Amino acid sequence: MKMQLCVLGAIGAASLASACSVSVPPTSRAAAVEHRQCAGSEGSQQQDDIRLLQATTVLGAEPLYSHMHTNTNDEERVSGAKLIIRPPQGVSADRLAALLQCHSARLLLGQVDRSQLPDDPYWLPQAWVDIDVTPQAGNFVVTLSADSVSKNLQVLQRATAFADAHRPAAAP
Repeated sequence: MKMQLCVLGAIGAASLASACSVSVPPTSRAAAVEHRQCAGSEGSQQQDDIRLLQATTVLGAEPLYSHMHTNTNDEERVSGAKLIIRPPQGVSADRLAALLQCHSARLLLGQVDRSQLPDDPYWLPQAWVDIDVTPQAGNFVVTLSADSVSKNLQVLQRATAFADAHRPAAAP
């Protein structure tokens, strides 16, 4: 009897786990992030955030890869992009992460004019982009990833174009 209860408990837990793995639509996720993280950053704060993103100095952009092992071979797949940026004056990595996540959520919800930041790598239409910011060697590393190889290729293309447009000015 005890063994049967353990088996039933394991089956129930597995069923519950699979039921919870239903994907949340990107706009629902964006609305939750916007509600939870972005309260109080309305109007002029949003414009300040856009100006900060427009003035971002990007030192480099690189693809992120994941290693996939199949029955026939091993392969590398694009799993996102990494931007190396100069830290904005007075902005911590945590503050920049929150700013980018709010920016991404608002773009996905149609609350921000998309033309203000051409090749914006922090969002994709109809997709959620995971954003992480970590300090590294005096700069910030912004890691961007989506939920499929095709979307990650779009993130990489946008990140590369954004980096090209936001490189530091060459010294005379």
